[in-house]
Amino acid sequence: MIYLETTTSRVYKRREMLPRRDSFIWKIESGVVRSLTWTEDGQVICSGLWANGDVIGSELTNLRPYEMECLTDVQLTDVPRSQWGDYVDEIIRHSQTKEFLLKISHCRAKDDALRQLLGWLTYRFGEDDRHGRLIGLQLTHQELADLIGSTRVTVTRIINDLEKVGFISRKGRKLLFLAESADQWHYEI
Repeated sequence: MIYLETTTSRVYKRREMLPRRDSFIWKIESGVVRSLTWTEDGQVICSGLWANGDVIGSELTNLRPYEMECLTDVQLTDVPRSQWGDYVDEIIRHSQTKEFLLKISHCRAKDDALRQLLGWLTYRFGEDDRHGRLIGLQLTHQELADLIGSTRVTVTRIINDLEKVGFISRKGRKLLFLAESADQWHYEI
């Protein structure tokens, strides 16, 4: 008798933590998830931002502790270990994203790190706007700081500086990259 493993779709709400599941990864159908760990003294380290088409799961990391938090409402599809071979491109992209974020978190000049991160966010989550590209994902200054290994105060200062020199502007709670500076922000993994 042959047993076929089937996939199931699940929905999680904004700010819910995804459970750890052995022998499964998830494919994100909609929404955004951030993966994170923390140091012994409680400093949060964000290891990734994942969205439509990405795969996530505790099976893709050796980090302990490791958590996955929904930044928006999220719809996921379970992918059993027997089907992981169908997701090689997504698993490679997962690894490349983690390496990119590791690199910018170790950048000594946090203004450079934040510019690189914002460029990637614009590429990955950007929406066209008549004045430039709008980052469709609303991240707090603390969440941005966690991604680059900095402090909220430093991120706020850098964003204010970038706004003063005309690289970005604010549109509500979102950041808008102005069209004339778009070439300086493009970053692709």
